[in-house]
Amino acid sequence: MANEENKEEKALNSVVVKALSGEKVSIMESRAIPADEFENYYLSGDVIQPLYPPEQLIRLAETSDILQQCIEAYKTNIAGFGTTVEYDVDYDKLGGAEKNALDIQWTKYSRFIQFCNFDESFVEIVKKMIDDREKIGYGCLEVIENNLGEAAGIEHIQAHKVRLCPKDRTLIDVTTKIIDENDNEIEITIKKRFRKFVQIVSARRVYFKEFGDPRILNCETGEYSEDTPEEKRASSIIFFNTYCPYTDYGLPRYMGQLLNILGNRRAEELNYKYFTDGRHIPLAIIVENGQLTQESEELLKQASGNVANHKFLLLEAEGLEKDVSLSDDNERSGVKIRLEKLVEIMEKDGLFQEYCKNNRDKIRSAYRLHPIYTGESQDYTRATADTARQITEEQVFQPEREEIQFRLNNLLKPALGISDVSLRFKSPKLSDKAEIATALSPYISGGVASPNMLIDALGELLGKSFEPYTEEWADKPIAIAVKEMELSQQATMQSVGSPSESGDNAVASENKPTGIEKADIVSDILDGLKSVKTAIEEATE
Repeated sequence: MANEENKEEKALNSVVVKALSGEKVSIMESRAIPADEFENYYLSGDVIQPLYPPEQLIRLAETSDILQQCIEAYKTNIAGFGTTVEYDVDYDKLGGAEKNALDIQWTKYSRFIQFCNFDESFVEIVKKMIDDREKIGYGCLEVIENNLGEAAGIEHIQAHKVRLCPKDRTLIDVTTKIIDENDNEIEITIKKRFRKFVQIVSARRVYFKEFGDPRILNCETGEYSEDTPEEKRASSIIFFNTYCPYTDYGLPRYMGQLLNILGNRRAEELNYKYFTDGRHIPLAIIVENGQLTQESEELLKQASGNVANHKFLLLEAEGLEKDVSLSDDNERSGVKIRLEKLVEIMEKDGLFQEYCKNNRDKIRSAYRLHPIYTGESQDYTRATADTARQITEEQVFQPEREEIQFRLNNLLKPALGISDVSLRFKSPKLSDKAEIATALSPYISGGVASPNMLIDALGELLGKSFEPYTEEWADKPIAIAVKEMELSQQATMQSVGSPSESGDNAVASENKPTGIEKADIVSDILDGLKSVKTAIEEATE
């Protein structure tokens, strides 16, 4: 088996190997694509046949000068900024017991994301899934369960080796939890059809069940049975695809631009062949009253490609025999070799450059990407680039993140017993500090913003993280808070000279701050508020 795999890899990479070794090779040499191992199962109806061979689609990026860049932009901007776990409810408004329960859920989800795989990070696994989905139309994540039947790990599984089985006709009862109109969590039972997945590994079929299917599946036979041994129980797959109404597999976004991808490749191959097989001598050789010798003709045939660079061309010709000779001195006609320059029809640069450029734009448009995401920005101003990034983030990447994280949360949270925290993919910070400062300025000048309202904005401006104030004044507009503090300070100062308390009241007030101390506290808070306002105003100037 190992020898056969080595032969297959050698056939697949023969063109690359020859090109790297300097051997003269036609880059258009056909590549040996392995046969579809599922072909016999399509006819029986046990496996759904894809519209296009995934083994060929997965390799298409190798032959494109723009496709892989677009896919890398999707991978980086959708999942590449990392993940976080956020509360679904207002944490600050909960009681102590509710906060503790929520913290347990947060920790459990965070630990699962952190330790779901010991070889790769969760982000890398998701990026591989996105890579598969953008190349062949679908991607798969394998969820591994522990001995208790709980989700314990996640692996990437090569999607082009996985096929879908038809959905079961049997409806399975699935219990799930929802929130009713009174904000109470209730359990409901729904009926759902599940499907199986199959993979061929070393000529052996391996079955997987759809994640969420409560039944036990035998990974070898593909049969559902409660008596399946522990070591033969199938793991689950979370399936992602780019929706297409006429195939369950989905189709990649570039499918409408497939001819442009192949056309660009042909143009590049044509330009490449110029260096290996092209005529580098821009001359026409004209022989008058004679013909070139056999040796000269062979020399001209070899004067192509790299072997002809910067070499002298020595041509010999012999005259034609005369039909009628007037003397015995010269029986052949006088021969003349003339060279005509052909520089004006020689290609100044590669062919089809404009065609290739237009095709790249079309392929990029299939992904709705700006050239800055594929490393082609040259003449764009900062304002243009920022606007392009913001629009692409809003229209492309953020919706893609929402779709993936919704599916992951919708499946993983019930399996982990989590309800009030969710996984989130981080997004890039595209806000302009100058714009934030300008937007905040009128609210601060008017005193209508509270300190806690400005904490996040101030932290972003200064590049730091601040905890919100817990005092009551922190949630009031700064102008009102300052005025209340001033009135409180005046009232406290007036009470400093009042008669002191005696008896039991005096004993009870021993631990209370005196009037002077109260005035100092109020004065400190007031100074702090004024400092906050001054700092924010300076930051927004």
